[in-house]
Amino acid sequence: MAKHVVSVSIGSSQRNAKSSFNAMGEEFILERIGTDGDLKKAAGLISELDGKVDAFGLGGMDLYVFASGHRYTFRDAKVLAQAAKKTPLVDGSGLKHTLERRIVAELEPTLHWSGKHVLLPSAVDRFGMAEGLALTGAELIFGDLIFALGVPFALHSYTLPYCSITKKLFTFISKLKLGKSMLKYIINLW
Repeated sequence: MAKHVVSVSIGSSQRNAKSSFNAMGEEFILERIGTDGDLKKAAGLISELDGKVDAFGLGGMDLYVFASGHRYTFRDAKVLAQAAKKTPLVDGSGLKHTLERRIVAELEPTLHWSGKHVLLPSAVDRFGMAEGLALTGAELIFGDLIFALGVPFALHSYTLPYCSITKKLFTFISKLKLGKSMLKYIINLW
């Protein structure tokens, strides 16, 4: 009997897909089901399929991020993970924490990262890669603030003190002409 793996994604349902393949004599069915941003629908789908499929993948969000030796849990992702009582659920953070870091090290003899400019759109999401690249001496540009928040500040170190980032962010925000409700929303996000 084929192993059935379902990725429940908070992304678009228009990208739903189902495929089967054979790997080392084992049959697999891979399925992606999007919930169009509906967290309740995603949790319901996980609950409904729990015990009926062999594994879940959490798509469109991470359960954890790792930074400077600490693991941080996202509340919404934790709620989804808790909906799986019997079936194992993975989110990719383990691969990001280990494999990406190793791949950077493995590619060093070929790519010679040291001194090269490397843009990583999100160091928070690709933390293993960010730390691996930092160890090689690459000239890093982290686009977290630029790409996630639209704030025109590039970060060059994942160890940059929080106060420095906060000062830059609030200096930028104070120059914008925002209504009080929008400013309060941005501050609450941060």
